[in-house]
Amino acid sequence: MSRLNKIMTFRSFWRSKSTIPDKLKGGLLEKIVGYFRNILNDYKDVAVETAKDMRERPIKSGIYVSLITTTVVLCKTNPGEKEYHSRLTESVTDLMLVGERIRNPKSESAVNRLASYANDGRLRCYNIGICSLMCLKSHGPDVKLYSANCKYVKPHWTEFYKTIVDVGVFGKWIKLEEAMKDFDTNPEEWMEDGQPNPKFKYYKDSLVSWDMKLK
Repeated sequence: MSRLNKIMTFRSFWRSKSTIPDKLKGGLLEKIVGYFRNILNDYKDVAVETAKDMRERPIKSGIYVSLITTTVVLCKTNPGEKEYHSRLTESVTDLMLVGERIRNPKSESAVNRLASYANDGRLRCYNIGICSLMCLKSHGPDVKLYSANCKYVKPHWTEFYKTIVDVGVFGKWIKLEEAMKDFDTNPEEWMEDGQPNPKFKYYKDSLVSWDMKLK
């Protein structure tokens, strides 16, 4: 029997109760087929009514579809703890490849602080589905102080927002990306008019003058 004939036979069996032999009617097989047939009909009715409602209320339907689509995309692109530590390591490497005196001091300070927290085991990631929260704990996992283990002296849950150091959404960690913006440019190196700052210590201590000639 070809595949097409098998499909047609199954569809006929599914749609009609008469395909069940008389000796099996009222038995377990008929109950199972009837159960799944009812489920299929229910889903079919819901789909038909939903399509009809979408045609009658296109604006409302568009809003719902947009919300559902956005939620699905947020869940699919939600970064986790592994992605955060990977991006933090990349940030540290990028800064190491830039000369110490021309690094952006804000980027260097922020990344050094986060790297220190990570090394101490004080960062904890909370995945809430559509986004992730990277929070700072008061102590690392190896600390056995009273304040680190007693729940009565720990921060209240209403102060949880104060521990958030970064928010992950759409595959990126917002604060970390902001910290690495223009990481290879030191604002003190240039004046407001775009000219090099002669008071900047890099040029003051350098062996190369403005015209690229050795002093």
